[in-house]
Amino acid sequence: MEEPWVEEAAHMIEKYTGDPLADAVRGTVRVVSASDREGRARYQACQLEVVTTTAGIPETHISTEVVTSAKYWPRVGSTLPALISRSDPSRIEINWDALARQ
Repeated sequence: MEEPWVEEAAHMIEKYTGDPLADAVRGTVRVVSASDREGRARYQACQLEVVTTTAGIPETHISTEVVTSAKYWPRVGSTLPALISRSDPSRIEINWDALARQ
């Protein structure tokens, strides 16, 4: 079990080093658009449009890209966990591993 001060120390280090997600909170993104796969390559880049949802932060529409396996290709309507910056909601970190659990 982590000591209670560890999370706060990590947060302070992120702020000090200028991490753009230092003020991030947990939320979700909803996939509203995903490019089609091309050809038969196992891994490909997928162009995505997502919308963030987080308490206290306005929904934000973001264009992004992920390289993923055909097996876990993002589907329109999927909701994935993410960290979303409070100061700049266009800065996100999506938990792409969640695609494998859907």
